[in-house]
Amino acid sequence: MPEIRALESTKRPMQRLGYLKRIVRRVTTLSSTNMENLGRDLIDNVTRKARVPLSPELAEYVKLRLYDRAYASLKAQVSSWQKQENTMETPIVLMELQDLYLAAPGMPSRVGKLTKTEWESYPVLGVCLGLVRGGTFSANTRALSLLHFVSDAEQQAFLDYKPDANPLQITRQQALLFLYALIENDGEVIAPLFVQLAEALPNKFSDRDAGDRLPDIYRAIATRHRARSLPAQQRDRLLTLEKTANSIAKRADVERYVGSSREHASRVRVEPYADIGLLTKPNPFKYEFAFSSAGLSWANAFQTIETSEQVEEFLARKFFSTAAIAWNIEARKITTHDEIVPFLQSAWHAVHSPGGYAPIEEMAIVAGIHALLEQKLIIEPGDARDAIIAYQKTNPYQVRFTVNRMGVLAHARFLEAPAQPNSQVADGQPT
Repeated sequence: MPEIRALESTKRPMQRLGYLKRIVRRVTTLSSTNMENLGRDLIDNVTRKARVPLSPELAEYVKLRLYDRAYASLKAQVSSWQKQENTMETPIVLMELQDLYLAAPGMPSRVGKLTKTEWESYPVLGVCLGLVRGGTFSANTRALSLLHFVSDAEQQAFLDYKPDANPLQITRQQALLFLYALIENDGEVIAPLFVQLAEALPNKFSDRDAGDRLPDIYRAIATRHRARSLPAQQRDRLLTLEKTANSIAKRADVERYVGSSREHASRVRVEPYADIGLLTKPNPFKYEFAFSSAGLSWANAFQTIETSEQVEEFLARKFFSTAAIAWNIEARKITTHDEIVPFLQSAWHAVHSPGGYAPIEEMAIVAGIHALLEQKLIIEPGDARDAIIAYQKTNPYQVRFTVNRMGVLAHARFLEAPAQPNSQVADGQPT
């Protein structure tokens, strides 16, 4: 049965992908937890404070993004320094870790700060992207994949200020994993949205412009899936999409925007893609965007995507080829199991469960990321799946499979020591 590939929940705080690094770290250290535990742990850590010398970047951030009266003393300190910058000693200021990281010059977007009242909103993004299981809030294998690409320094940066390991910045490795997850879980929305925006407003659009296009996209998804025989839970999701579409359309001409359904639905469809590098922001403090050259390449590739089945086929056969084109990587596609299996073995070692099994798809994603960025080789997930099946037929005592409830091969376990591809795993480069 085709999945409904639209995020189950969209909230305004779901903007910066980097916060998910702390979420997955938390869920992988606990057998199960709950929303409150995850949310409060995240907020408690990102609101830790550190003393740093005031800089022009920090001063600009404080002036433009810290509105609450709780920051009145800090804003006064900044204002006084700016008036006497050349005559007074640089003051030491006390700021939250997340503010220090968001204010960093290398951040593509400097919005998305979380507040203590939003502890329950952000962790749901981890569930929507398949990193966290709903209900038990335990780790999915996708969480292990993300942790595989997150350095210890980035994790420590949620506890202590480490400007050289800004956890809110996204490396190219992390960007590919996040992008795969976003398309997998929201592809029926993102594909048509990006195509429409790239055709009509490639050089400048706002989150409102994106939000205005969502009602028609939501209604098309509901119409398409309602023709199928669906369980009650999925029918309820379609009703929610239609209600959201109606709410956005009803308030299309209303001036007030903050807190509206359009704001909640649109922010998560644009801001994360600034982190990934598909969108740029001429002013990192505003919700105004333009397509990067990479973003236009992805939008062009999305033109053939509309249905859930087409999203699945794109991810299986074209994802890494599109990534190579988008980021100007002169890569060679490989399809034989002799070439692919060493990468799969290495990925299996990184993400397998204590029982020794790992989802075939997850191994394929991790292997594909390493192959593309380190060896300029393209391994599409569908080809990786074909390769491991072919390898098992000729080496039946070296790989074992399990099947899911539909009888489809789902997990694999290598029974030999994992082989390494030609190069060692390297750190990702910032997008």
